[in-house]
Amino acid sequence: MKRKYDVRKHGIALHKVPLKKSLSNSADNSINHHKKQRLYMDSSTHRAIPRKRNRRNNSNSDRCVNQLVGLLHCYNVFLLILGAGVLGLGIWMLVKDYSTREIAAIVDSRLFEYVTYALVAGGGTVAILAFCGCCGTMRQDKYVLGFYGTVLFMVLGVLVGGSVIGIIFRTKITEGMKRRFEDTLEYNYNVDIIKNSENRLLTDAWDAMQRTLECCGPHGNITSRYSWAFYKGRTAWYLKRPSQKMFPFVPESCCHPGWPSHDCQGINSEYDGVPVKGPDPSVHGNPALYTNGCYDKAIQYLEKHSLYIAIVAGAVPVFLIAGIVISFYLCANVNPEDEDDDDDDDGQEAEV
Repeated sequence: MKRKYDVRKHGIALHKVPLKKSLSNSADNSINHHKKQRLYMDSSTHRAIPRKRNRRNNSNSDRCVNQLVGLLHCYNVFLLILGAGVLGLGIWMLVKDYSTREIAAIVDSRLFEYVTYALVAGGGTVAILAFCGCCGTMRQDKYVLGFYGTVLFMVLGVLVGGSVIGIIFRTKITEGMKRRFEDTLEYNYNVDIIKNSENRLLTDAWDAMQRTLECCGPHGNITSRYSWAFYKGRTAWYLKRPSQKMFPFVPESCCHPGWPSHDCQGINSEYDGVPVKGPDPSVHGNPALYTNGCYDKAIQYLEKHSLYIAIVAGAVPVFLIAGIVISFYLCANVNPEDEDDDDDDDGQEAEV
């Protein structure tokens, strides 16, 4: 006789139904998990090829950017040297004997002086900007690179303008220059230089020009009344002296540095020749005195230096254009946020 189990006492019958349900639910969950995994694998296979292409394109782009960064580093070093050279050239032209400021005073045109200031400003800006460009390139900061390219473009405009002004100055350099030489030497040279700053500047400019170009007077040769003889025949510096003070006949800046100044200036009046006598074809020359006028030599000097300025101001922009193109390209292609986005995508895929 079989023993009857009390269901309420042992609880066996109550556990049969939940066990079947739990087994069926686990089977359903396993099937759903496999379906989801299959769908994810299918979708990942569809995305695999574009993702590989994107990564290949990104690697090529990164390689190109890295090469341009290295090129820009070398370019900035060269640009630093070039800017320092242009800055030094401009400063030298402003402080040397017969400077651009003195040239502007004699020829009555400040274009040459303005071009020199533009060289100083442009060269200094380029040198400082090259240093900042090195910092921006190392950081690969798109905003610094954009600022770098924009300022390079502005400096490019300044130097191109300086080159154009230099060419214009070179073409118009002879207009009224000979008459200007005569007037400044006749009315302004060494007249009230203590109180009159303009006359003092013109006097310094004439002395510097005569020393530098080895000339004396406005124009002409040894027999002309407009060369060395212009001083004793036309200038207020000589004619307004007391009658008993006849010498010196020419300023010391007209003298050759290797000869005694008293022979050059006619102080002892013993030399039988210029400047004591003459101008006359029969009068002997004087090896201690510059006897040719300054006009022709000044024209050659200004044309040569204005050509140098035009070449420098025209050649530097060629290098600036290369820097502008590279900096704007890097500004458009360097994006530090791309790497963070890729890391976030990989993290999300790993979680799935």
